[in-house]
Amino acid sequence: MGKIKVCHLTSAHDKEDDRIFLKECVSLADNGYEVYLVECGDSYVKNGVNIVGAGQAPSGRLKRMTGFSKTVFKKALELDCDIYHFHDPELLQYGLKLKKAGKRVIFDSHEDVPAQIMDKEWIPSFMRKMVSGMYRNYETKVAGKIDCVITATSHIEEQFKGRAARTLVVNNYPKLDDITFHEGPFADRDAIVCYAGGINELRGEKTMIKAMEKVNGKLIMAGDHEICDVGDKVHYTGKLDRAGVNGLYGSAVAGLCILKPIENYFYSQPIKMYEYMAAGIPFVCSDFPGWKVVAEESGAGICVESENCDMIADAINELLSDREKAQRMGRSGHEYVISKCTWKNEEKNLLELYSSLAG
Repeated sequence: MGKIKVCHLTSAHDKEDDRIFLKECVSLADNGYEVYLVECGDSYVKNGVNIVGAGQAPSGRLKRMTGFSKTVFKKALELDCDIYHFHDPELLQYGLKLKKAGKRVIFDSHEDVPAQIMDKEWIPSFMRKMVSGMYRNYETKVAGKIDCVITATSHIEEQFKGRAARTLVVNNYPKLDDITFHEGPFADRDAIVCYAGGINELRGEKTMIKAMEKVNGKLIMAGDHEICDVGDKVHYTGKLDRAGVNGLYGSAVAGLCILKPIENYFYSQPIKMYEYMAAGIPFVCSDFPGWKVVAEESGAGICVESENCDMIADAINELLSDREKAQRMGRSGHEYVISKCTWKNEEKNLLELYSSLAG
């Protein structure tokens, strides 16, 4: 018997998305599956994964959700794989088509989408409840007919209870072999805090900049943004590769994760928080329910009100002024991640699911 052919599909995520490509697809390829990933861009092979380019994704949201998603589906169907694994709500309709074609089908729900819709600024506020309800009904229809819904957190899985035929949590924890643990003395580091990830208002960009006005140090932000400085307190590096991010973590005394207080974030698991811990630096984060648990259990975080700039500044200054405490917290976080929050454990769950579907 030949290799089991599997295909991951995404029409909305960036090329080589960490969860989709680096974790799930590479893990499957490393464990004997013939893996294809249909996404935007060109075709090539990397880390044993056959990336099938669907061309440039349109800039308009509607064109991407309709025309481009259909292009992704058609290219995926042409591959005639055994198992299909899709990652975007706009591909739900094609998940049903793949199931009707006799394929085994997985939906990977990275977010609590009905809750996320309630905070979508591009949907008129008076329509959000109706759109969220309509989406949830259709999501329920699909989830009950396909083989499994994978969720990125336990909280999202709870939302699928009684709606999906089968669920599985595959947490988006870091691959520790990709992240450098920096053990050098914090006393030797400059007064720097960092942020790595998507940069926008919902992710606290303006709040962090305002808080830094009262901090005796500098914030370095890495992500999709032009390289520039905001006064002498904030520097944007642009998007960094993994080596660049590791270098940033190694230069910083702490990492920031200050997101706006919207429902979809309350029980999320921001990968940056776990990466900070893996790298050995403490973090300052919003005081959301799920995040408080991680901060307290790990001993690596200080929780703050997400729009209270004075409170954020005080927490940052506390870590910058007491480097021994900051380093102790960073080491505690590193031990926590190693013991509880590694991709290796999640990979095992993913492989067991695929084995059951392949058999």
